[in-house]
Amino acid sequence: MFKLLRTLFFLLLIAQTSLAQEAIFTDRPNTTDAIQLLAPGTLQTEFGYSRTKDGDFTSSDIPNINLKYGITNWLEMRLQTSYSRDKMDIEGIDTLSNEVDGLTPITIAPKIKVVEQNFLRPAITFAPTFTPGSIGAEGFQYDHFNYGFRLLLEHVFNDKFSWSHGFGADWDDSRETTWAYSSAFSASLTGNLGAFAEIYGYFAADFPSYHVFDAGLTYVVTPDLQLDLAGGLPLSDYAPDYTLTVGLSWRTSFK
Repeated sequence: MFKLLRTLFFLLLIAQTSLAQEAIFTDRPNTTDAIQLLAPGTLQTEFGYSRTKDGDFTSSDIPNINLKYGITNWLEMRLQTSYSRDKMDIEGIDTLSNEVDGLTPITIAPKIKVVEQNFLRPAITFAPTFTPGSIGAEGFQYDHFNYGFRLLLEHVFNDKFSWSHGFGADWDDSRETTWAYSSAFSASLTGNLGAFAEIYGYFAADFPSYHVFDAGLTYVVTPDLQLDLAGGLPLSDYAPDYTLTVGLSWRTSFK
């Protein structure tokens, strides 16, 4: 027991002393992506387990994966996918016959810096997404090439608080335009511990809209390693019953 406590104390000491460096920033665990871009030559991996429950339908990502690489000061490249398991629990029907699992299609999602924050003007980043539907497990493949975009905006206040937003649209197999929004308020509670609260949602002309509230915590173990935990609850009738996610992010440089 003493050895375990000594090890934990040592890790916390490393974290406190090393945070003088610029700490890691991530797209997880909230829906609003980080507006900052990785420095050129920097690789970051973000992994997470998530579970969404919506009536008889359950979706789990084990894990979801976001690989990021800084190319220039104004361009970051991201590849996103997950190993997912979707299941319908219907009484009287074999669960396995209503379960699909496998790798989801890979999304290519670059980030492009537009402007940095200047007093009242927020920092702005543009993030398009491109998803070839034929890559991945058959049960998750798309019939068409899917695409979309997010315009990300952020104000940072006194290096302790930030307010960020995402606005955009997605075009999936239905070819219907699905509009999306998110808004997150984040705070640094200590040198290592951060928290956020967020609302986000989706709406389209021919489909019911839904809106969600989520909140969570991040813990920076070292400047290059972060742990996170978050959960969400519905704000409208068609939103999922709940969402839960826990994750780990790690950064390294090839300079």
